Amino acid sequence: MGIIDRRAFLAGAAALSAGGVLFKGISGDGFSHALERKASFSPLGLLNDLPNPPEFRSVDGQLRTKMYMSFNQVQLPSGPALLRNFNNSLPGPTLRLSPGDTLELAFENRMPPNPTDDKTLVNVPNRFNTTNMHYHGFHVSPKGNSDNVYLQIEPGQHFNYVVKIPEDHPAGNYWYHPHRHGSVSAQVASGAAGMAIINGTLDDVPEIKEAVERVLVIQAPIPGIDGILNSEEPIWPLDAERDFLVNGQYKPRIYIREGEVQHWRILHAGDAQFFPFRLDGLEIYEIGRDGNPLPQAERMDEIHVAPGNRVNLLIKGKKPGAYTLRRPAFNQGKQALPAVDLAEIFVIPANDPSVPEGIPFGRAIPQGKLPTNSILKPIADKEITGHRKMVLGFAEVKGFFHDTEFTINGQPFDPKRDDVTSKVGAVEEWTLINTTPFPHPIHIHVNPFQVTHVNGVPDAHKPWMDTIGVPAAGTVTFRTRFTDFDGRYVMHCHILPHEDTGMMINVNIQA
Repeated sequence: MGIIDRRAFLAGAAALSAGGVLFKGISGDGFSHALERKASFSPLGLLNDLPNPPEFRSVDGQLRTKMYMSFNQVQLPSGPALLRNFNNSLPGPTLRLSPGDTLELAFENRMPPNPTDDKTLVNVPNRFNTTNMHYHGFHVSPKGNSDNVYLQIEPGQHFNYVVKIPEDHPAGNYWYHPHRHGSVSAQVASGAAGMAIINGTLDDVPEIKEAVERVLVIQAPIPGIDGILNSEEPIWPLDAERDFLVNGQYKPRIYIREGEVQHWRILHAGDAQFFPFRLDGLEIYEIGRDGNPLPQAERMDEIHVAPGNRVNLLIKGKKPGAYTLRRPAFNQGKQALPAVDLAEIFVIPANDPSVPEGIPFGRAIPQGKLPTNSILKPIADKEITGHRKMVLGFAEVKGFFHDTEFTINGQPFDPKRDDVTSKVGAVEEWTLINTTPFPHPIHIHVNPFQVTHVNGVPDAHKPWMDTIGVPAAGTVTFRTRFTDFDGRYVMHCHILPHEDTGMMINVNIQA
């Protein structure tokens, strides 16, 4: 295996993987911190192995930290670029919490002022330096200083988020990203996003607990034509050239030992393209989607994720050698998209001396049923209190941005209009009808949903999700409970240029 550098490993990697460094006290600005902070580290302790992103961990029921958005100089395959992202990190730091925790996040917008002639026009991309933060998939309050996507945090402003995680919150993979309508696409396309993990459920399965964990964030940052993205022009075409990165690296190396089982948490944080991917020559088992466990581990040849989706996978190393994590060429609706190589996977001998002692070595795939997030019980027919249909469409609008305006039920987004009004405790079944020639990944905030049918065909698993790809000219039916939280929030397409140009509605749940 001469292609592998065996001479060194990251100093302290084994210690970091076992625990990290604890910081407690009062910072110079008077903000109290109580968190565990891990630096980036190689899960196998190898010098050229892809590191996990840095992360912040809650301590004693709290995660108190500071985050900011600013321009960050990044070297992309196409050259140097100034990108908008969080904490000068691509991707942003992982937030790791437990049910019942409180996330206290002091946020600062360090972006320069917007141009004085940049007007706020609904459904026209604008004011790319105004922002906020959304905690994608969290079942938390959408009001006040919690997961409130109607906030507008201007350049130079500070805002303190306090997000209380319920004691019975489903465990799994979530993420955070900007969600200020008009600038969300440009900021996410710059790489402003990071994983969020709520501990529990799958983590307690012995076979998974024994495995090395990898956090893999897929992004495709796009710089502006002049170096700074001040227009959606470069990202609007679905087939715009994109260099896909994993944890900020272009075609990185990932190591796995012969016979080893690793737990991969994958987040698709891209802005537009879907992502079927393959890892031929290794075994792939899907165990969770959007953080929620599947009924059992399923052997898969190809995994399909839409923008916004997360998956939990178990990857088993087979014969030593080099393999490729690849997206094959495919059609996204009517749009042909090329093959993409994401990462090089190296299977090394089980007893490779480069790997330091103390690194976990998972060997088994769980058999039988996986545990469930107990709060997410199947929704029976007798529970349903209402039905709705949502038609996804678009209209040609002369003089509009790219002459296209995306709609739900024939209307573009209006921040003042309540499109859905219901009550806490209601249980509804929605059918999404796609009248366009391309798929739309639809995400609803606050409450997850249980998918029952795709294109009229029952889904045997009836998975719980928060983002679902509605097929081109197809349909999806799901059921959802409006539990715990009243307030206004949104449902929208996670092809983010579609959201910024109208494919979003307001949902108002009343106490």
